[in-house]
Amino acid sequence: MDKKQKLLDLIDKAGKGSIEAAEQIAEGYFKGHFGDKPNVDKAKKWASYAAKHGSEIAQDILAQI
Repeated sequence: MDKKQKLLDLIDKAGKGSIEAAEQIAEGYFKGHFGDKPNVDKAKKWASYAAKHGSEIAQDILAQI
């Protein structure tokens, strides 16, 4: 599966309420897995969503941004 398809699948899952998917999206954007370089704005958006729902991983990402 390519990066774009993986991202689309994760966005679909996150849209259905998967906090784990939102974490993976945030982490992927933060580490630059979904593009040529990290996208801090998108990482922050997804991490904020996941953190609001209790994600410690997302809280860690936000602390690093």
